[in-house]
Amino acid sequence: MNVEIKTLKALEPGEFTLVCGLPGVAYIGKLAADYLVQQLKADLVGEVYSKYFPPYIIIKEDGLAELLRNELHWFKDDDGKKILFLTGNAQAMSPEGQYEIVETVLDWAINQGLKSVYSVAGYVTDRQFDAPAVYGTATAPVLLEELKKLDVQPLDHGIIGGENGLIMGLAKKKGVAGVCLLAETHGYQTEMGQYLLDARAAKSALNVLSSILNLKVDMGPLDKQAAQMDELIARMTEIENRVRKEMSESDKKPSYIT
Repeated sequence: MNVEIKTLKALEPGEFTLVCGLPGVAYIGKLAADYLVQQLKADLVGEVYSKYFPPYIIIKEDGLAELLRNELHWFKDDDGKKILFLTGNAQAMSPEGQYEIVETVLDWAINQGLKSVYSVAGYVTDRQFDAPAVYGTATAPVLLEELKKLDVQPLDHGIIGGENGLIMGLAKKKGVAGVCLLAETHGYQTEMGQYLLDARAAKSALNVLSSILNLKVDMGPLDKQAAQMDELIARMTEIENRVRKEMSESDKKPSYIT
């Protein structure tokens, strides 16, 4: 089987919303979904395994190994609001795999009572800003109007790659309403090409998502993480500027041929 959903707990009957946040640019979607799972103490109810995930295992701090996977977490509040979170440590490596995983998860969720999908991703920009803006796209005009009321800027061009975008498009095909929120980020990367977590962008997306879903979430820990990342990026920028300056001064020194 190419994709397997291992059910750990049965979902309660009734309609619910799916929130998707998988690894992507600056890990904004994953960070947002993981943060909500942690703050809301959502229960792990399912695991998604697939041969389309990268072919390696992860060794955890306790020395135990596990396969790459996606996870399904369930939350229900006192008012009966139900949310299923899709997060994890990987996306499929191929387009075919991404399609199959998303289709499998959506079909499974629709059979359980899925009514709408919200995904979170990153929007890379060179624009300088004090606070990251949030952009959005939706499967219906009425949803876009709701986003505008929350100061979300509608996108009128471009693409959204990966499963965080694909899940909204496939949801529309299956008759399920969908919204994708994209938080502005500079997409800082290490020398090895790995994205740094952008907690500040994740917070901007979470502020909008929390308003839409009427969730009360403590942003304190995320603010602390954002401050730590700001310090790290500032140090990296300082080192990079110093190296460039030294290289520039070195190039200006006269050279002699004897």
